[in-house]
Amino acid sequence: MIGFDLGSETGRERARLAIANFGIAFFESDMVTRLVTVTPNAFAMFGLPVPDHMPVARTGFWDCYHPDDKDAALATFESDLRGERNRDVYCERVRIIRQTDGAIRWIEFLGRMFGPPGARTHIVGMLRDVTEAVEAEERQALLMREVKHRANNTLAVVQSLVRLTRGDNLPDYRHSLEGRILSLARTQSLVERADGQPTTLAALVAAELAAYLDHIDLALRAPPSLAAPAVQPVAMILHELATNAAKHGAFAAAEGRVGLSAAVMGAEVVLGWAEAGGPEIGDSPRHKGTGMAVILAQIRRLGGTWQTEWQPGGLVAEIRVPLPRWTGTAAAQPGAKP
Repeated sequence: MIGFDLGSETGRERARLAIANFGIAFFESDMVTRLVTVTPNAFAMFGLPVPDHMPVARTGFWDCYHPDDKDAALATFESDLRGERNRDVYCERVRIIRQTDGAIRWIEFLGRMFGPPGARTHIVGMLRDVTEAVEAEERQALLMREVKHRANNTLAVVQSLVRLTRGDNLPDYRHSLEGRILSLARTQSLVERADGQPTTLAALVAAELAAYLDHIDLALRAPPSLAAPAVQPVAMILHELATNAAKHGAFAAAEGRVGLSAAVMGAEVVLGWAEAGGPEIGDSPRHKGTGMAVILAQIRRLGGTWQTEWQPGGLVAEIRVPLPRWTGTAAAQPGAKP
């Protein structure tokens, strides 16, 4: 006979290979005697000693069920015996606590029920440890939730940029909006490479201000890393400050320079931006423009404050961010908002 004929030596050998190499155990449960016959590897899955006789009481396996799952699993089992789901296949996943080491494992049962609903006589099937598969599914579900969350956040930021960006004509509007979206894209790439882990301020500065690093004096003494939720707002602030400096301040002059500092002062991180050597300017930069509106929106996201002053050589600004929002420990603070 061709195939998995368990009556042949070849079929029995294939069954032994399945048991040995794929972690599959087989069982037959007698619903009249309430005893179960299983292959020896089933006991290893549950961390139970192998008995010297078969069949055994099925309650020994049930006692390993996780307390949070046991009642529901047994209720499902009884429901299938009564035929309430109108099927002869028994399929269930349940957590167990392995008795040898206390590890929590997921066991999947798949069997065929014999006898009419309400008067089942036997269940014959297989069981296997599917812990790795369940954990992979959970990681995938978490990843999908994270992707959705990031996509929604990114869309909200883009919508905000569109609303805040203004221009006297279409080319100016397009140029300003493209610059802000490219800044957002650079930040997203940085966050993705970090895989949700904290990002160093130095790396963020290098990514966002790469074109101006020769004109920046850095003094970064703040916590070296920003929590993932703080990366995007800080990057947008740096982008807008640099854009403003390129239009009106230090980056608009060959000799212009910016002092960029960060330090912890009490319960705050203080980010300093001090321009020098920029061209003489008129009154227009002193008025709140689109860039300043974007900066204020990001500072509000961080729960921070800022002060500005226009000097002859450009803008001098001080931004204060609560330390928990910078480091990602805001959730531990009473009343803190995410």
